[in-house]
Order: sequence, then structure tokens, then C-alpha cells
Amino acid sequence: MTEEKTAQMALEQLATRDGLTGLANRRCFDDTLRAEWARALRQRQPLSLLMVDVDNFKAYNDAHGHLGGDECLKRITAAVASEMRANDLVARYGGEEFAVLIADADAAVARRIAEKCIGAVGALGLPHAVSPSAPQVSISIGVARLAGSRDASPEGQIALADEAMYRAKRGGRNRL
Repeated sequence: MTEEKTAQMALEQLATRDGLTGLANRRCFDDTLRAEWARALRQRQPLSLLMVDVDNFKAYNDAHGHLGGDECLKRITAAVASEMRANDLVARYGGEEFAVLIADADAAVARRIAEKCIGAVGALGLPHAVSPSAPQVSISIGVARLAGSRDASPEGQIALADEAMYRAKRGGRNRL
């Protein structure tokens, strides 16, 4: 491999990957969402979205410092990513929030995957001594089936998944 090709690959990695977690970054997620949305409309296939947030992460970060918080995020994202299929996309959406695109999956499949993610994070057993709601680190997930309607938009579906995630948090956290 030439040095130029190696440098080009490194630049592409920097442009599409989150530096901390190694997941797809927000830019990559946005581009993939637009492409998958168009494909789902064209092929009349379902597309589901999970919005994932680490419960009480600010308190965890304050108690364990930024390096501890970074390690926590790496472990959580590895656990979530381990539950995905090869063609699913897990991306860092911002801070301690992650987005998961699940192609060719209806809401029931997306819910099963979300439940497995919650279980995988729980199985890590990361203590969270300062959490008001749980003794260990947990996640809350909002699930939305991206409607195949031409009247809908990817942004509107993100808003639906985000609202579902906040309902899960208001409902007690560590749930979908």
C-alpha cells in the first residue's frame, strides 16, 4: 500500500469515526440516514432507529472524572455494538447519546434489539454509586420505526425516537 493511499484511508477514518469510541460519527450517521431513508422508501422496506442515552451520565462523569467517563462510554458502546447485526449502524450522536440505524427491521425487531442492548449494558455491571435511580450504569432507549411515507422526514423520525427516549427516562430509566 502506498503512503498516499494510507494517508487517504486515515483521513477518511478521521472524517467518519468518533475519536473516542471508534463508532461512526454524527456526520457519518446523517449521511447514512439519508441514504437508508431513500432506500427504504424506494424498496418499501422498514427502517428503525434507536436513540440511546446513558442514564445519569453527568453524575457518573463528575464522580469518576472525564477519563472514567470516557472508559464508561467505550465499554457501553462496545456492549451496544455487540448486539447489532452486520448491516446496522451505531453512531455517536452527541455526548453520551448514540443513534442506531437498523435496516430492514420493523418496530418489533428493533424493540428486541433494544432489549438486548439494555441487557448487555446491565451485564457489564459498571457501578454507579451516585446514581439516584440505579446502583449500576444503565441506558434508556427510544425506538421509532422510520415511516416509509413521503410526507415524513428523517429529522421528524429522529425527533420521535428522541421523544420516546425521554419518555423512557421519565418512566424510570434503564428501559425502552
